[in-house]
Amino acid sequence: MLTAAVLLFLLILSVYDLREKALPLWILLMGAALIVPLSLWMKGPAQVIAGCVPGVFLLAVSLALPHCLGAGDGLVVMTVGAAWGLSACLGWILMGFLLAAAVSLWKMLIRKESGKEQLALLPFLLIAAIGECLL
Repeated sequence: MLTAAVLLFLLILSVYDLREKALPLWILLMGAALIVPLSLWMKGPAQVIAGCVPGVFLLAVSLALPHCLGAGDGLVVMTVGAAWGLSACLGWILMGFLLAAAVSLWKMLIRKESGKEQLALLPFLLIAAIGECLL
């Protein structure tokens, strides 16, 4: 149930990220309001807090470098990290970033694009999350 909630949360936000390059705060808050209490109940506070650490780091990066990463991405990672715990969250983020990097390289080297356009991160995190669930 928790995994299904996380995947649905990521799917909805990925569609918004692709279309608008922004994440609606109300969906972020609703998803967190569902996922975090369920995670606390199933996993306990220590694992939930540890899982939020990568998201806190990404949120700090987004505040320091707002043109590179959106704050919504950090909030999504905090929410998913609360559900999955630290080690699964780190593997998921790594896979999502590697997928995004591969597509960015392909766009610059093969399609000869400038590399200055913003790339939606959440679709890559969604693909990585599906992969994480299948493994």
